[in-house]
Amino acid sequence: MILTYPMGPIDANCYLVINEITKEAAAVDPSDADAVCSILKEKGLTLTHILLTHRHFDHLAGVAALKQRTQCRVMIHPLDKEGLLDSETSRATMLGGILTPCEPTDLVQDGDVIHAAGYEYRVLYTPGHTEGGVCYVCDEGQYAFTGDTVFFEGIGRTDLPTGNMRKLMHSLFDVILQLPPNYVLYPGHGESTTVAHECVNNPMLRYRGNPWFN
Repeated sequence: MILTYPMGPIDANCYLVINEITKEAAAVDPSDADAVCSILKEKGLTLTHILLTHRHFDHLAGVAALKQRTQCRVMIHPLDKEGLLDSETSRATMLGGILTPCEPTDLVQDGDVIHAAGYEYRVLYTPGHTEGGVCYVCDEGQYAFTGDTVFFEGIGRTDLPTGNMRKLMHSLFDVILQLPPNYVLYPGHGESTTVAHECVNNPMLRYRGNPWFN
């Protein structure tokens, strides 16, 4: 079961992946610790992992408190680790917030396989929105958490520090769009989509001859 909760100052999507047998949960990009803890208590869940797609405050503001309260593992790419430690790097100051520093427990790399709440995820390195952006792919469930790399008929911005349009285009065309067309994409903001839908309908992606376009 995957539940979506828009949270924080600009409604970043926090996803809870729930194992209904073990009552374990993994959180993707949680920005509100109180809200997540309330959901966990209501549903009788134990949080075991936090999977972070990138360094920005609107996706990780709740991590320090959640780690302290639950003793869960916290995973992020090493190039975005500083976002967990510094208000300026995380852009907390841009959003009028102050980041509580948090050391990650695990630094993930491209190709790593993570077992969280009983499910297996492949880590895909997808820089462009930030230099340490990653996606988490569950092949068994045929879905991926894409952070701010791709949205429903849109793509992530590249005008913030470490953003790079060339790298983002590589991440989109050569990594994300190489997933099977039926895979569901769960982005950092807005509604979910599929690889096939973005190939056909995303105005930033249609111009290049990807085999799924036609």
